[in-house]
Amino acid sequence: MNNKTDIDIVVRYLEDPENEQFKKLLNEWIQQDGGNLDIFLDMKAMWHGDPLPAPSAFNSHGKWQELSTMLDNAPVTATATPVTTNTRVIKMNRRYWWAAAAVLLIAGTWTWLGPGGYKTYATAQQQDSLRLPDGSMMYLNAHTQVRYARGFGKENRLVKIDKGEAFFDVTKNDALPFIVNAPEVEVQVLGTAFNVKAANSGVKVFVQSGKVSAAYKGTEKKVILTPGVEASLKHNGKEIDTRIHKKNNNILAWKTRTLTFDDTPLTEVVESLEDFYNVQITISNQSLADKKLLATFPNMPLDKVLDIMRKTLQINITHTNDLVDIY
Repeated sequence: MNNKTDIDIVVRYLEDPENEQFKKLLNEWIQQDGGNLDIFLDMKAMWHGDPLPAPSAFNSHGKWQELSTMLDNAPVTATATPVTTNTRVIKMNRRYWWAAAAVLLIAGTWTWLGPGGYKTYATAQQQDSLRLPDGSMMYLNAHTQVRYARGFGKENRLVKIDKGEAFFDVTKNDALPFIVNAPEVEVQVLGTAFNVKAANSGVKVFVQSGKVSAAYKGTEKKVILTPGVEASLKHNGKEIDTRIHKKNNNILAWKTRTLTFDDTPLTEVVESLEDFYNVQITISNQSLADKKLLATFPNMPLDKVLDIMRKTLQINITHTNDLVDIY
């Protein structure tokens, strides 16, 4: 962030995110430099009051000089005081004071991120895929944010998942293990295909092929996962729960866009539907919980899926907004 104009573009958008002109200006600014997206995301987090990593030591004197220069260039109203003619009182628009503070806070986190050291990718309601510099493929679910070092593939192969879900098809490289950092959890592989989901409750890791090590950061607690095995690591947890899934499971349905149920109990069907369609489903009549469904739904609308279930299982279903009730 080099001048007041850059600050103004970001802050105007944060003040009025629905303004199409501000969106356009912000997008153009982000496209100018890969590091601008990282700066914007940090400023957005501070704007919404999200916590940032504790600032590391950095050149405070130099940053204050930069801030002083920036303030001198910002719109000001100078008023001479009757006591000392050399003193100037600066009245700034609120957003410039906030942005000035943000510059210092972001500067304090750059030693943690490295100055523009990470490339950040974030998805909204769409999915996306990306080929990493080492040839590995990364598939991102909606509402996912990941980062990887600009020097990825040279000294390390480290990817950070801030939130969301991603599937990795990793190119084998014995000299450089592929590491995925999620909140409180580290996943390490050499060459394999696996899925990582960072949710509010914790992190889930599922292996499609190869072997994966999943561990709580800073502890000796880890588990080696083989194909078909999923590990659940809860936030602030100590134990790692593992589960073996049969071949026809729906963990990767978000990627394949197909739900498959092979005599699956209704309770498991509900879990898959909730995850796939982002809805909340309750089974009011628990006597229906053991009913089993045999069906395949290739990227079908939720209401059509519910209608087929209603007729196939002879059950009652209501759907209102994001709430579904089975009875």
